[in-house]
Amino acid sequence: MKKAAFIFLSMIMAVTGFSQELIRNSNKPLNPQAGRILKIEPVLEISDASGEFFFKHPYKFDMDDREFLYILDEDQLLKFSPDGKFIRNFYKKGQGPGEIATNSGRVSYLIFKDQLYIYERYTKIIRLDGEGKLLGEVKPTAGRFSGIFGMSDNGYFMQGQTNTPRGGPAGFKEIEAQAHLVSLDGTSAEKIFGLSLRTYEGPNFGMDWDPYLQVFSPRDGSLYVSHTCEYKVVRADLLKRKIAVSFTREYPRIKYSMPDSIKDFYEKYSPPKKDFENDISALFMCDNNLWVKTSTTVKDKGMLFDVFDPQGRFLDSFYMNVDGSLALADGGFIYVTEKDKEENILVRKYKVLNGPKTSAN
Repeated sequence: MKKAAFIFLSMIMAVTGFSQELIRNSNKPLNPQAGRILKIEPVLEISDASGEFFFKHPYKFDMDDREFLYILDEDQLLKFSPDGKFIRNFYKKGQGPGEIATNSGRVSYLIFKDQLYIYERYTKIIRLDGEGKLLGEVKPTAGRFSGIFGMSDNGYFMQGQTNTPRGGPAGFKEIEAQAHLVSLDGTSAEKIFGLSLRTYEGPNFGMDWDPYLQVFSPRDGSLYVSHTCEYKVVRADLLKRKIAVSFTREYPRIKYSMPDSIKDFYEKYSPPKKDFENDISALFMCDNNLWVKTSTTVKDKGMLFDVFDPQGRFLDSFYMNVDGSLALADGGFIYVTEKDKEENILVRKYKVLNGPKTSAN
């Protein structure tokens, strides 16, 4: 009965230069144990109590092949050993070689073959070894790229987008979010694909409407993207330079609740209001599968996550009941950002005892 959990339908999707099958899954995953609460036990805690660094807004986590942990924070790019010991801060403020002139909000990074690549937006790519020694710099002159997210032996995978059309009446307008392969010397670039996003332009303001979420899988060169308010994911095979598959599932939408932080903006400009929350709020890779954090949160159960394989099949789902946010999933472990009683930020590593299925078999 596994085949009953998903139905294949063909349709044309708004992906620049491509059309492909949309896989429509039902609301029932293949795993009969789906919908359980994830059982976890703490195995490691990282805090800034030593004073060697200070957690402010840790938000971009990654791990190298030796299980060293990297965390991007406010003007910090921190490295920790597998047992949680602080190693170093790679972030050097300044305008010289190996230094970053801007704030960390304009910085992205990746790890490739035991080397660290730090991209300062619109400026340069810094290449360091694991000890922080500068190995070189490259200026991507082939275009304006907003971030770096992956790499192959042929070049860098970088983000770009078209500008929002200016002028005309107020209303929804489209931009294109793009993925490019940029040569190792930065002098040439090839657009791999583009995905349309809606923005809203008013008389004196502009705002995003559709979200853009992505996660890259170094294992097979796949980029997973959510670029609509509804439940839909696109997987691009960047090594083959094509859209591989798009998929969705039956999903009950959640009524929109406006955050207090934007109420003044709405009172001032009166833009259109959303009826529903964005169905997808984050994407994570774990092993070779995609974890989708949904808009659903249930009291005493936690946040609902769905699990898909690279073919777009709905394998599993679970609730994560933690007092914090998932930052990284790696094998049978997860890393979560939390706060202690004094509101100090902590990073905790948990062992997952009843984790998701790893395949459809």
